[in-house]
Amino acid sequence: MKKLIHLLLWIALPVFSFAQEEPVIAEETLIQEENVFSLEEFLAMVKKHHPVVAQAELKLSEAEAKLLKARGAFDPKLEGGMKEKNYNGTEYYSLFKGSFKIPTWYGIDLKADYEQNDGYYLNGQNTTPEDGIFSAGISVSLLRGLLYNERMNAVKQAKILQNKNELERDILVNSILAEATKAYTDWKLYYDNKEVYEDFLENAQIRFDGVSRTSELGETRAIDTVETKIFLRNRKLDLEQANLKLQKAKLNLSNYLWVDEVPVELEDQLIPQISKESILESLGIENFLGNAEDLSNHPELRSLEFDLQSYDLDIRLRKNNLLPTVDVEYNFLTEQLDEPSYLNTSDYKAGIKVKFPLFLRKERGDLRLAKVKRENTEYKFDQKEWNLKNKIQATEREIISLQDQLEIIANIVEESQVMVTSEKRLFELGESSIFLINSRENKLIDSQLKQNKIQNDYFKAATTLFENLRLNL
Repeated sequence: MKKLIHLLLWIALPVFSFAQEEPVIAEETLIQEENVFSLEEFLAMVKKHHPVVAQAELKLSEAEAKLLKARGAFDPKLEGGMKEKNYNGTEYYSLFKGSFKIPTWYGIDLKADYEQNDGYYLNGQNTTPEDGIFSAGISVSLLRGLLYNERMNAVKQAKILQNKNELERDILVNSILAEATKAYTDWKLYYDNKEVYEDFLENAQIRFDGVSRTSELGETRAIDTVETKIFLRNRKLDLEQANLKLQKAKLNLSNYLWVDEVPVELEDQLIPQISKESILESLGIENFLGNAEDLSNHPELRSLEFDLQSYDLDIRLRKNNLLPTVDVEYNFLTEQLDEPSYLNTSDYKAGIKVKFPLFLRKERGDLRLAKVKRENTEYKFDQKEWNLKNKIQATEREIISLQDQLEIIANIVEESQVMVTSEKRLFELGESSIFLINSRENKLIDSQLKQNKIQNDYFKAATTLFENLRLNL
């Protein structure tokens, strides 16, 4: 009778061990608080050190460089040149010209020149006084290019690109943070699965040891020892497979861990910390659930809006190019800059240039293409807006459903635990068997693994909502 009681105690021990499982884990978590690596800490590390985030910042530098380049069209220009010819002891000509030009925002350029030319065969139009001649004047595009031109368009386009690239940077950072979060949730899933298998392996080992001892004393059947041994080996196999998946998840997570441009590996003693509430806070989506359909500030839509603005500028430029080219130039001429009356209106050099294609095929074609591109972007905008609304709404419904599923599976786990406990009590009364106890434990394991999977699905759904909203932390 004592041996039978001893056997029952060995079998019942896992029940009490499992019943105390949650407080034990909580206690260990408190003890190992310094080993906790929370999602918030992980995302902060990714955003600070990951090379893709640094690459995203280059988009701003690219836009600034293009804006600087576009503004270069308005830089004052200092030019100069000399040309001469001597042959057989004769100076045919010697030409020197220097100029200073100031472009302005509209189609007006200010210009100052100095010329000094000499030579036996000098062209008459190049003849200047012995000390040279100064000129100061203005050139104006009266129709095409006056109110809007290529250089104005380039600057405005560069400013739009600067705003657009800020959004592109935010989208790129959002994508890498979403990928990193999904990798973190996988780490959490396989870590929890490993914990489940470790607990049940310990229970299986205790049960096998108890049955083996009583079998040696002849109190239990040898077949029960074989069955508990098979169950123990299955638990070892499950744990080994769980550890393999955990190691792969940790290596995948390490892809997002960088410090000072050097990749680092996740330390083995670190444990994940994430909950249904904390992930919403870490991703900044707690205020968006049920209120995520307002897409007025969505980065992807705003990016398309900037595209529309860009095409509007192109259309404006193409319309301006339909006008005739009428360039007028007027320059005052003087030999001495120090004389008060050096700007003599009777001494001048002026000119006008007119050009107008008769059919305007190129210009009309460019205008039509610009309008087609804008119309195409309008269709993209409408389609993108509709797709985003549907994706966000579907993700919100998924989150709500998974919240309900988590409550249901929690009840299933609790009831499965009751079934295991009850089966062991029936075994004490001789109304059950090792086979039934193992069967009940298998169902409990399945329910706990399913709980972990549903929790992981919830985490990923929250991450998908974060990604669909293109939020920036």
